[in-house]
Amino acid sequence: GHNIHGTSQMTASESRFNIETRTPTGYGELKTYIEGDFTNPNGLTNSSSLHLNTNSYGFRLRYAYGTLGPVLVGQYNSVFRDSATEPETLDFGGAIVAGVTRQTQARYTFDFGNGLTLAGAAENPQANLIANNASAGGTAQGTGTGNKIPDFTFALKYAGPWGEISGRGVFRDVYTQIPGGHGPTVLTNSSTFGWGLGVSGSFTGWWGKDNASFQVNGGKGAARYVFGAQLSNPDSGYPYSLPAESTSDVKPLGAVSGMVQYQHWWTDMLRSTVAGSYAKQYLNSQIFPSCGSGDDTACLGTLKYAWTVHVNLIWSPVPQVDTGIEWIRMQAHNQAGLNANTNRFQTSMKFKF
Repeated sequence: GHNIHGTSQMTASESRFNIETRTPTGYGELKTYIEGDFTNPNGLTNSSSLHLNTNSYGFRLRYAYGTLGPVLVGQYNSVFRDSATEPETLDFGGAIVAGVTRQTQARYTFDFGNGLTLAGAAENPQANLIANNASAGGTAQGTGTGNKIPDFTFALKYAGPWGEISGRGVFRDVYTQIPGGHGPTVLTNSSTFGWGLGVSGSFTGWWGKDNASFQVNGGKGAARYVFGAQLSNPDSGYPYSLPAESTSDVKPLGAVSGMVQYQHWWTDMLRSTVAGSYAKQYLNSQIFPSCGSGDDTACLGTLKYAWTVHVNLIWSPVPQVDTGIEWIRMQAHNQAGLNANTNRFQTSMKFKF
């Protein structure tokens, strides 16, 4: 690590386009929306070969959904995600905020009037589990098999002239098959209850165009919602040993995250955002009995906590163009006590049409 003094990259892969239609009907507005960009990680990039620099990128689907009145069906942001409170950053990953980035779902939103809404959805389930192989001194992460029922999410939001405040939750069945104690090919079904809760708010109009926002989230067995897309820590886990499997049921793992941000407008064309975020994973002692005791090999690949800081200056010479510079600091610690950090400077120019 001491021999790596830095790297640079230039990319246009964040380019995106969308197609949207709106049609009035007797059941409310009919809307369709589809959007894609070129940040597919499986696409060819300029680092895909030592001898080939093509600057090519793979296309991926971001959104594809339709709405009819209060009903939304398709791929959109999770109900657990409050994108209105997320900070404006040049960094494509951004701060650590709650909610998987995009989910296929069936959603219904009830409008009570006077700025109060309640949304509920059945969303695509995907367990993210970790198995601790104590005898081999290592871990293996993977997705669950089965995912029997959807994840259920809800969000209650109040919006006023001063901003908004919202509370949300997710309830899910984390289901998978694990070695059953009679050989590595014999599997038994196991599941655990996962839940997550969050509160967030944004405040505008108090200091001209300045705004501030926050998020606080936590739960057990719901890390993919609490951490969002920036971190891929497991929701749940189970211990086992080979060759004679000795298993217990899947156990949920705790997770918390938080974010605060403030945006100041220096002029109508110049603005800055300062944002900080934090995430922490709690391991179950039945799955990782050795963490912190000196035998930490099994804990190397699992995050303990991470935090980020973003500070930027963005200039819009015309409404269709944003350009600026940003400093990004991230530090992460794993369950074995090791840590890593990075400092990045990013400059971007975005053209909207």
